Amino acid sequence: MIARLENTRLQSGQVLEAIRHWERFVRDPAHRLYDPRYTGCGIWECCPPMVEVQAILHIVVHNLPRRDSRRLQAQLDRINECWRWRPPYA
Repeated sequence: MIARLENTRLQSGQVLEAIRHWERFVRDPAHRLYDPRYTGCGIWECCPPMVEVQAILHIVVHNLPRRDSRRLQAQLDRINECWRWRPPYA
């Protein structure tokens, strides 16, 4: 199902990349404060815009079958717990 979403709405590999970017951002003790207005340097591999990363994750969570959606949301909840931050769509 993720492959279908990547083929129709996103780019190939973008979901895993978004999860990795979000996890790296949250777990890095030196991460900047989350500011949705900050768009980064424009290079996804360097400092991706977190609003876009969250949008990708939101699309996936809400378009997967219920069981898979719950599993992905549980993984994201574990990541978010490191920061004790709730995404705006929750």
